[in-house]
Amino acid sequence: MRRPAAVLPLLGVALLLAGCGDTAAGDDGDGSGTVGDTGALAGRTFVSTEDIGVPGGGPLNLQFTDDGRLLASAGCNSTNGPVSLDGGRLDTGDGLAMTEMGCPGERMEADQWLRDLLSAEPTWELTDENTFVLTAGDTVVSMTDLAVLEPPVELTGRQWDVDGLSDGETASSMPAGFTAHLRFDDGTVSGFTGCNDVSGTATVDGDTIAFADVVVSDAGCTGGAAYVQDIVLAVLEGEALFSITGDRLSLETGSGFGLQAVAAG
Repeated sequence: MRRPAAVLPLLGVALLLAGCGDTAAGDDGDGSGTVGDTGALAGRTFVSTEDIGVPGGGPLNLQFTDDGRLLASAGCNSTNGPVSLDGGRLDTGDGLAMTEMGCPGERMEADQWLRDLLSAEPTWELTDENTFVLTAGDTVVSMTDLAVLEPPVELTGRQWDVDGLSDGETASSMPAGFTAHLRFDDGTVSGFTGCNDVSGTATVDGDTIAFADVVVSDAGCTGGAAYVQDIVLAVLEGEALFSITGDRLSLETGSGFGLQAVAAG
């Protein structure tokens, strides 16, 4: 066994500076909902369930991390960066970093729709425990806590079969004929990179997993197997944000590498 040498170089887009304010709390005055309480959003994901006018059909997906960042998508590329929620407004400052993969048909226009919505500094409100509403001018978007729509399975005690990859520049499905999987158990991670066995420690803190002491067997890898392994090892290098939607796991690093996986039956 040996420690991995190097992984793919950074291919992600440059992160635009965005403001990040302190938590403010309060009620909207009439008891109908909560405005400005950042803590009520941390660690939660909200998704639109109705037609809200997103080109290509959406849905709009907003994930608020425990460390004050926003991950957002509207059916095409994803954005990621700091967000301020002070005073009942969602403010991304100068903007968020966005991936640059191509999307079919009208979905390509979803990215501009998302930029326009976020740049308008919409007001936000929790109208009840699980309903999040954004308002920007005449645009009103109602979203539901994803944990209510699709209760997530546990991260640990199961195998996760990788079916999607992101190298920081493009997102794709697994190359045909190749497989990779990960398993999390009691502070450890193990699995198959698409070419070699891998193992290490995995410390979960909120929505972040810190990987360390990762070792990989030494079979030679070429072609698609090498590509898959490089991305898997890049995700297992340092820290990665994770989220679970139903039976699907997403892992994303700050440098843009990512994995999508489904819980094995």
